[in-house]
Amino acid sequence: MKTKLTAFIGIVLMLAMTLALVGCNKKTAETTTVTAAAPTVVSQQVEQVTGAQPATQAQQNTQQNTQKATQKAAQKTTKKVAQKTTKKATQKATQKATQKATQKATQKATQKATQKATEAAGSPVQRYSGRYGSGRCTIDVIAVSNNTVEIHVYWSSSAAEHSEWVMSGNFDEGGTYVYYSDCVKTNYTYGDDGELVSKETVYRGGKGSLIFKGNTMTWEDQAEHIADGMTFTK
Repeated sequence: MKTKLTAFIGIVLMLAMTLALVGCNKKTAETTTVTAAAPTVVSQQVEQVTGAQPATQAQQNTQQNTQKATQKAAQKTTKKVAQKTTKKATQKATQKATQKATQKATQKATQKATQKATEAAGSPVQRYSGRYGSGRCTIDVIAVSNNTVEIHVYWSSSAAEHSEWVMSGNFDEGGTYVYYSDCVKTNYTYGDDGELVSKETVYRGGKGSLIFKGNTMTWEDQAEHIADGMTFTK
C-alpha cells in the first residue's frame, strides 16, 4: 500500500512538472512571438510615420507655392489694372486740359482779332466815309457824327452844266444802309469864261437810300431813279 501511494505521488508530481514545463514553454513561445512581432509593428509604425511626414511636407510646399503664385498673380493683375486706370485717367485729364486750353486760346485770339478789326475798321461812318465815283458822277460821304453822314452828289452833264444833290442820314443797325428824306437837288450852269450863269433848285425833300458793301456803294434815288443800275466805287 505504501508503495502504491508513493508511486501515485510520483506520477502526480511528474504530471505537475510536465504541466509546468508546458506552461513555461507556452509563455516562452508567446514571449518570443510578441518579441518577434514587436519589431514588425514598430517598424510598420515607424514606416507609416516616416512615410507620412514627407507626403505632408510636400503638400504644404505645394500649398505654399500655390498661395505664392496666386498672390503674385493677384499683385500683377492689380498692378496692371492700376496702371491701365492711371493711364486712362491721365489721358482723359490731358485731353480735357488740352481742349480747355485750346478753347480758351481760340476765344482769346478771336476776341483779340475782333477787337483789332473793330478798331481798324471803326464805326460804319469811319468805314464808309470818303469819295465814290462812277463815270461823270462822284459822291462824297462826309462824317457828321458817330452814326450820321452827309452826302454830296456831283454829276456833270457837260463842261458848262452839272447837278448837285445834298442830303444826310443815319446808318441802320447793320451799319450798311443809310436812308435819307431831305435831299435838295440844284442845277448849275456856267458861261464860257467859267462864271456861274444860273443856279436852280429842282426839288426839296427828296427821298432815297445809299447801300454800302466793302468799297462799293449803290444809290437808290426815289425822286428820279437817276442812278439805277449803277455801282459807285471808293
